[in-house]
Amino acid sequence: MGVPNVAVNTRGNRRVENRFAFERRADLFSALVAKSMSLAKIALITLGLGLVSCATEPPLLIGRYIKGIPQPNQWKNFLAQAEQGQIEEVRDEVAQPSVGVHWIDYQFGQVRAAHPKAATLSEIFKGKFRAEAKTSYARVHKEKTTDVESLLTALPTDAEMTQQHHGLVAKDSNHQNHVPRIAEEKRSVTVNAWLYWVSRQSDDDYHLILGDTSELSSRTLFMNAEISGLPPDKPTRQPFVRLRDELRNVLATRPNKNGAFENPLPVRITGSLLWDGEHRNPHNVGPKKPVDIRPKKAWEIHPIHDFVH
Repeated sequence: MGVPNVAVNTRGNRRVENRFAFERRADLFSALVAKSMSLAKIALITLGLGLVSCATEPPLLIGRYIKGIPQPNQWKNFLAQAEQGQIEEVRDEVAQPSVGVHWIDYQFGQVRAAHPKAATLSEIFKGKFRAEAKTSYARVHKEKTTDVESLLTALPTDAEMTQQHHGLVAKDSNHQNHVPRIAEEKRSVTVNAWLYWVSRQSDDDYHLILGDTSELSSRTLFMNAEISGLPPDKPTRQPFVRLRDELRNVLATRPNKNGAFENPLPVRITGSLLWDGEHRNPHNVGPKKPVDIRPKKAWEIHPIHDFVH
């Protein structure tokens, strides 16, 4: 009589086990469905945010925009002098060129080094003046896109900054300055502008002179923006490497005379705001002859974080 009971119990146990297995599979299926739905929701949300961003981001200023009197002949003269390498500019701090520096052929891009590591080392920021600030970003929310004139007009003059912030112009016995970003520089700004001129400096920064008109005029307002040399503590850090390669590609593919664009290039520049005390008025950075296209204030976008062209 005991044998049938064992069979009945075995069948009952199997039914229970089968039910539990079915429930586990059902739970697993439900979890997978829920996860798929969550991923789909995330994808939809991301897409929606992307569309909102595209909808709210102003387009590049590609059309012709002039204020004041156009000066096409002056710009032709500037291009001719640039082609001959006769542009007189206010340079960045003087630094001894390191062994292995590879200069730029503006028409055809960078002259590549034999070894990528050597090329990277040759582009490390070599300046002594506020190196920490110039190779790092202000970790703040990006402000609404604006234009050069609106941004610069609202910023203090060089005289005001010199009077209020003596530490931003001082140098120690080794000609160094390590002052971090002050409150006024903890801003992430974006401007729509036209790129007039590019020059690689001895500290391995690239100067980008931005103008607020599509061609040179009597009222064009200029601002400096800089793609920094590579951070000494981590030379492979992005976006520094990518931005330098991208700029060299622009120089290699857009008509220019040693960095002076035949037709100023529409750009959108995003980066951290910085006041460079080394270039306060009247020693503002940029070309001063044969045509003065220097900014009137030492405020810069430095370093650049995004470069749209």
